[in-house]
Amino acid sequence: MKLLDQVGLEGLSSQLSNGSKRYKIDARLESYSCKMVSEEKRQFKELVSRLNGVENQESPALYLGSSQTLRDLYEMTGQVVDPGTIRMSIIQDQSPPNSSSLSPARNVCSGRKRTRSETSICLNDSTSESPSPKFSASALSTKDLFCLMSTLNSCFGPAYDFLAARSDEFCLEPELWLVKHYISRFCSIYVDKYEDLAPHLWKVIGDEISPAQCRIYSYRPDHLSDPYSSGCLASFNYFFHNRCLRRVLFFSLRVLNDSLLDDDGDELTESNLY
Repeated sequence: MKLLDQVGLEGLSSQLSNGSKRYKIDARLESYSCKMVSEEKRQFKELVSRLNGVENQESPALYLGSSQTLRDLYEMTGQVVDPGTIRMSIIQDQSPPNSSSLSPARNVCSGRKRTRSETSICLNDSTSESPSPKFSASALSTKDLFCLMSTLNSCFGPAYDFLAARSDEFCLEPELWLVKHYISRFCSIYVDKYEDLAPHLWKVIGDEISPAQCRIYSYRPDHLSDPYSSGCLASFNYFFHNRCLRRVLFFSLRVLNDSLLDDDGDELTESNLY
């Protein structure tokens, strides 16, 4: 994996990271070539051997976790996505979303804050009336899995090593318009005036990776030993993988726990809370 020098992406990373007066944000917008260097070729062979037990042979397809975007969108907004109106990003559809694709959540759970298990029940209930094969388990090849692992290693290494991650720690995400919708809702909470930045952001991303032609993945934090766990208040991460370009664009945003600032930009401490 080689980090591609893209001034536009670097500038946007800086704007997002410095885009809040109240939160400390770590934003990363980086483009990588999927071509392996010598060390990565060795690591890939080790991964294949570990997963398959047979050196130099591609292992069978590996199963991915379920979409983080659909779950997080529901937890953030209460919006239920009608599975019959969207596609997963294996088959992108650039047509605008149907107005009925997103709807308010039904009152399946009580008005109190939902637990993760209750949210799962609500999601299952809301989609059980119209099951769709588009939400069936998805898989990826060992080479694609290694590409995602190596992207994380290149971005966060050497402090973290993702080569031991399981395939189900990565998720296949829905088509582009829904991912953009979730990112917009997330950033409108933590990034000041995100709406003004968004058109330029997505133009630069479009020029770099053609996201409507990408498979979109995310990494599901393990809440123990990765950069999205300790010290992280909220986060998202997306891999836009364009196989034709042999390139991955990684878009990550972390809101750090030590980030609360007052209106003057000073860190809030016990002494100045009162």
